[in-house]
Amino acid sequence: MVNYEEYEEKFQPRPKRLKANYKSKKKPAQIKVALTETQNEEMPFTYLGSKYEREWITNYLEEFYNEHLITDVLRLVKGGKEATVYCCAAHPNLGVDLLAAKIYRPRQFRQLRNDSLYRQGRKVIGPDGKAVIDFAELNALAKGTAYGKELQQTSWLSHENEMLTLLHNAGADVPQPFACGANAILMTYMGDADSPAPTLNKVKLDRREARTLFDRLIANVELMLKHHRIHGDLSAFNVLYWEGEVMLIDFPQAIDPYVNPQARKIFNRDVRRLCAYFDRYGVTVDSKDLVDAIWKRHVIEKEDVPVEEEE
Repeated sequence: MVNYEEYEEKFQPRPKRLKANYKSKKKPAQIKVALTETQNEEMPFTYLGSKYEREWITNYLEEFYNEHLITDVLRLVKGGKEATVYCCAAHPNLGVDLLAAKIYRPRQFRQLRNDSLYRQGRKVIGPDGKAVIDFAELNALAKGTAYGKELQQTSWLSHENEMLTLLHNAGADVPQPFACGANAILMTYMGDADSPAPTLNKVKLDRREARTLFDRLIANVELMLKHHRIHGDLSAFNVLYWEGEVMLIDFPQAIDPYVNPQARKIFNRDVRRLCAYFDRYGVTVDSKDLVDAIWKRHVIEKEDVPVEEEE
């Protein structure tokens, strides 16, 4: 979970659209005053959390409320290494009852330290959803300036929204993205208002169902690769399970096999993790043979590259 005491000291809310010369005008003392003032305002949401979490929710979910995408924030679903997820009541016009709102942690609170592995060869996506080509912005990224780091954070979120859109349209079992905001994505929610869908690692399966789900997940892995995408961090911890259905989640680190030089190694790791998890249910598959077969069907290589086993 997020350490909101540290969050209060370090985090400065980001504007919706960043500019090349952006500099925060708020000092830490001003932020503390704003946090105190917010506590006295009437809030539209059922779930507000602590006073620090309240500021976070207000900054990033109120825009969805104002745009008539959600009518309420109902509960905290989970806090992860990259983001915190909330269950929201969807606006009736959307045709669904509930939505998941994923709010990204500020970069200094994220726990995925080796994100450079996934960013190799990847285009940087700006707040407008387009690839960054502006020299000043690229220079800020290269130098690691404060703005460059903010832009990198924006790109990380925009990349996941782009991945979800592509894969959902392709028919993969992934959340449908409904909106992408300043630091949050609104997407399909799995579960009900009282019980969010657990991740697969927390579910006990019978052997027959295990085989069915394994085949379903491998079919998704193959479908993604067919569309030039690899999840990059796939395991039972990133698969939701609900009433016999599965949904793959968390795609900010997804990669293109034709762009990332570590793609084969990463793909091997994804498949091997799934095989290892389902092996406990008697689903015995040679992960190396499976990787080779899927890779050969969908990836055209310039030369044969041996699969490196992950430690």
